[in-house]
Amino acid sequence: MFSNPDLAALIELAHVWPMSHGWQMVIRAEWCDVTSGRPKGLSYALILQDESGERLLGFDNSHGFDGAGEDDPFDHEHRLGRVGQRYPYNFTSGAKLLEDFFDRVEYACGIHGVPFEFGDE
Repeated sequence: MFSNPDLAALIELAHVWPMSHGWQMVIRAEWCDVTSGRPKGLSYALILQDESGERLLGFDNSHGFDGAGEDDPFDHEHRLGRVGQRYPYNFTSGAKLLEDFFDRVEYACGIHGVPFEFGDE
């Protein structure tokens, strides 16, 4: 496996991060074989879940997005309020993925009137 500090940092953040109001952020990331679907050799999922564990939004590369070609990367986004729809995501780096995810989480918190803060584990 090749070394990539940016992606390794993402892997180190893999954890369930409880939020103070019952939601949680789930970050999963691990090395995998390089394929056309996962050209960086990384399998990941960043998910915001509500208090019942339902996904509110997220980013992952577990499968192709809606309308993806056979050789397209699997990177896609599950947008807030669009259950069951997958939109392509242009993965450029682990840092940018985290930035985009946290921006979406902060937006979702604002829309739902809940604080964007973390609780005790």
